[in-house]
Amino acid sequence: MFQVDFITSSVTDPDRSLANNTIAFIDTPNVNNTPASLLGALAAPSFRLSPSVTIAPNETAKIAVLPSDPFPAPMGPANFEARGYVTLRLRPFFIFDGNGFSIVPQLDRPARVLLTPQNRATYFASTGEINDQTQAGLPTASGAAIDTVEPESGFIFNGGNFARGLQDLTTGEMPDMADSDMAMMLASMSSPDVDLRSINAELKKAGIGMALEKRNL
Repeated sequence: MFQVDFITSSVTDPDRSLANNTIAFIDTPNVNNTPASLLGALAAPSFRLSPSVTIAPNETAKIAVLPSDPFPAPMGPANFEARGYVTLRLRPFFIFDGNGFSIVPQLDRPARVLLTPQNRATYFASTGEINDQTQAGLPTASGAAIDTVEPESGFIFNGGNFARGLQDLTTGEMPDMADSDMAMMLASMSSPDVDLRSINAELKKAGIGMALEKRNL
């Protein structure tokens, strides 16, 4: 399960941001044209493809990101332009077993992937009909079509009793959330007597930039 992020520059011009200017589709071996979104605000420096892209070994997938307006025919000057690059990540999985939780890598080895990024252009006549198309290959960071994606590591914590309100949460994708949101999730899971020092130590080792503390409200 790959997390796909479109890294851009932080801008304030609505004609230079991916926010509200694109539509996206994901093709997999079993499903074509799955609607997707690029999550991010106007001035965001990156936009996350939602949902993530799930493919099995030896399968292929295609991600298409298109300008959402104008289509099929321009209604005004074509001013939209965005620049940047794309990253692939193998986020860890979140597992809750009722007594503790673990964040585990998806794989025990790097994933070998075949990358074929392309830039495509469609040209419309004044009547709105397509009269030409072009496409060009884009470079990868390594300069090679075959590359590897390192699975991100995680940690295990079994140091306390956790709220049964999450008993239906078993195995799934590591939640996409800000550190503050993750802190709220972990706090809601923990009982009043849980050892927060142990949790914070594991969060630090995992490179998660936040910590939990108890407060009297």
